[in-house]
Amino acid sequence: STANHSIVKTMTRRRYQGNNRWMIVASISLFLCGVVVLVIGTDDTDNHHPANQKICDSRFVPSKVDTSLFVGGEATAQAYKPNAPVKTHVCEESSSNGNNQLHKAAHWSFWRSDYKDNVPIFIKANLFSCNGGAAATRENEEVTMEVWQPRPDGTYSSIRPGIEEGDCRASVPIATTTANNENDSLIDTNRIGTVEFETFAPGSIGILNGLVPPSSRDYPPYKPGAIHMFLNIDGYQPLLTQLSMSELNDWIPNKISKGRFKLSNGKKSFNNKGSGIEIQSVTPTSQSGYKLAIEVEVNFFLVGNDKETNDTIEDIFCSHSLHRGRLSWIPSFFKEPISVCSAAHMDFYAL
Repeated sequence: STANHSIVKTMTRRRYQGNNRWMIVASISLFLCGVVVLVIGTDDTDNHHPANQKICDSRFVPSKVDTSLFVGGEATAQAYKPNAPVKTHVCEESSSNGNNQLHKAAHWSFWRSDYKDNVPIFIKANLFSCNGGAAATRENEEVTMEVWQPRPDGTYSSIRPGIEEGDCRASVPIATTTANNENDSLIDTNRIGTVEFETFAPGSIGILNGLVPPSSRDYPPYKPGAIHMFLNIDGYQPLLTQLSMSELNDWIPNKISKGRFKLSNGKKSFNNKGSGIEIQSVTPTSQSGYKLAIEVEVNFFLVGNDKETNDTIEDIFCSHSLHRGRLSWIPSFFKEPISVCSAAHMDFYAL
């Protein structure tokens, strides 16, 4: 009986000592958590006042146009052509020659499928100033966002001036907005405008980057189609960015998209490279006459500048490497707009 009583006392003492250890560990953990909360709580940043916080600090927004982001990725800036007509429907279902187009979408790099039905896309873009700047305006001129993309068949319209103007190209008007009152959230007080437009899903482009006539063939490997966007607003750094169909596919349940836009080049999403764009939502919807339609909302983030006048299109896009040697023009040719930076090359190609 005495031995049993000693064993019980020993076990009780050990259990008590074990509980004490856990209580000490828990107390230290709570103390450290309290210190972390205190440090965070005493940060000088006021989360509700735009003067003390920049909404772009964690978004890696580019401070200048960088066409190298497109090289080897899912699209290229080669096909940009300035002075697109002002409209809100970027790409029509019929091509410039009046023929309805098949939607050519690649499931993998060496095979592209033909779909008889196209996919309407409705895009709303919210424009925000990283520094709480002025609304998107331009003196004596309507401020717009330039949008261009491959046609549903995976070809771009001609990049030559005066040919196929407005075929899957548009200058979309920007509706300017300003903060309503001091109680608006940070994201609202930094909103400078909105853009809304309609288009059809771009087709997958091939090794020739979609710069072939519709009657010709673009060869594999194929890349996802992309909707390109360019903003050049007074008081802000120019922004060149894009929406890839493979990125939109990540938001759509496979039972709805059936893997139609699932092609990926195996690299990180373009949105992770400091593109100044952030997808907010992608919603499958219905529209009469179509099996699938998509509504997309995105945010653009613009960095302010102090320049009195904007740079020219050539200064924004072109590296001027064409004059640095016999072969130095080759990398630029595949990433910079041909119609702007090397127009003389169009004399050698049926672009």
